Amino acid sequence: MVGIDADRQIVWQTTMPERVHDIVVQPLPVNIYEAQTQHSNVDQRRDVVVMGRRPSEKFWVLNTSNGQVQHAITADVNRHFYGHACYSLDGSLLYVTENDTVSLAGKIGIYDARDAYQRVAEFDSYGIGPHELIMHPDSETLVIANGGIKTEQASREELNLDTMRPSLVYLNRHDGTLLEQVTPEHNQMSVRHLTMHDDGTVMIGIQFQGEKHINVPLVLTHKRGDASFTSLTMPNNQWQRFHQYIASVAVDSERNLLCVTTPIGGRAAIYDLHTRELIDDVSLPDCAGASVLANSSASMSKIDKHAEPTGFIVSDGQGQLTALRVNALPEVKLDVNDIEPHERIIKDSQLHMMSFDNHLQAL
Repeated sequence: MVGIDADRQIVWQTTMPERVHDIVVQPLPVNIYEAQTQHSNVDQRRDVVVMGRRPSEKFWVLNTSNGQVQHAITADVNRHFYGHACYSLDGSLLYVTENDTVSLAGKIGIYDARDAYQRVAEFDSYGIGPHELIMHPDSETLVIANGGIKTEQASREELNLDTMRPSLVYLNRHDGTLLEQVTPEHNQMSVRHLTMHDDGTVMIGIQFQGEKHINVPLVLTHKRGDASFTSLTMPNNQWQRFHQYIASVAVDSERNLLCVTTPIGGRAAIYDLHTRELIDDVSLPDCAGASVLANSSASMSKIDKHAEPTGFIVSDGQGQLTALRVNALPEVKLDVNDIEPHERIIKDSQLHMMSFDNHLQAL
């Protein structure tokens, strides 16, 4: 596990006992701005949860300021984790996707962050193979990606690809009541990775488990009350260029931009959510992690002056941390004698001597 700053420099690193997957940052308290005026180190006390890679039976709680491990949590009997978790918006409870290794039903484990992450309750995920889950901005609703794939204890073998039933589920976070459930158009469209727009729209990354020649949309959206998913657009509907696999989705709500990555396709793409159209995609072999990148003077000095002041950061298996920013220049039509048009996405990579894995989260 590594902590990096806004200039993409590593500030701490912690050796983990096994391969890990997602990183979940504890939200700031609602009154954080008042607290910061009294205690300058207030956000140094935040936790970051590191989930073991499916089907791990461990997760760890680290200190965000130095990466020091504070707790190591083991799964309950007949349970393993699916690699993702999320906090309640007040940071007091942690919700974790889990597998019942007897019935193979998806479960949501609830852990008390105020009491050394003791397990306090469990809900049904209303599906099989729950993967990523996020908290709705209403602070009352859990949003769960049920991947639909059965796996047994300590195994990554997929047991039901022909009969899988993926879905997006909304649960009451207090009592586990099922509020809504939506299924994709094809039963092999595994609903895997999620991010939440500030307006309550869920952004969804799909991993398609069907035949390679089948063309299905891989980036979908959904909002409470919608009868079905809505896909973003792909030029000429060529979703195969993403090789049926989206690894991460990251949204910039302020600028209505979405970044998606495909390590198999070796590309990162940015969408304009106003138009729901692809701005462009860039080559980044084995890229996976994605998050919104805050502005910093050092990083901006290395970027084209026409780039938007914020953008996305993408990590890859070749050791690069790449800043992607949308070119702010308006598009103009050029004569044949004009110079080459400006790139739609401005890319700047910094190389580190390590291979980055999924996922990447911003403090």
